[in-house]
Amino acid sequence: MDFSQFFNYGGDDVKQTKGNFVFLADLPAEEWEHILDATQSYRFNAGDTVVTQGDATRAMYIVASGELEVVFIGDKGDAKPISSIDSLSVFGEQAFLDGLPRSATVRAKTASELRMLSREDFDTLAVRYPDLARQLLLDLGRILSLRLREMMSLAMQGGR
Repeated sequence: MDFSQFFNYGGDDVKQTKGNFVFLADLPAEEWEHILDATQSYRFNAGDTVVTQGDATRAMYIVASGELEVVFIGDKGDAKPISSIDSLSVFGEQAFLDGLPRSATVRAKTASELRMLSREDFDTLAVRYPDLARQLLLDLGRILSLRLREMMSLAMQGGR
């Protein structure tokens, strides 16, 4: 069996429309209320740092409004832009799921409103609404998978 093309995601075929990164796009308003009740709201101005690479917070963020940039801080303190995150998407899913330190810094490009869901608050939500928690986790997995495919495509092209 030939696996030579197994990880060949095909460059342009992987580039996703912004709509593919919308978190829980088909979730009814009533279900969204349950999620929002479990979160805390934060506002950031353009240029503010939202999360810092290396922090050990186990929470994810839902972008209610605004645009954010993801940057990797190198050993010499140089900041390399990785991607951007738009309204209605999420970030922080890696630390939320695996409990490891943040892999990048996220900054607000524009004034932004975020909803933070801690792991503890998710656990409470999961006890009260297990089907909703399952949907949330599956959609986080979908978005994480899309981001991995995008990064693999960039790596195969030699970066940005």
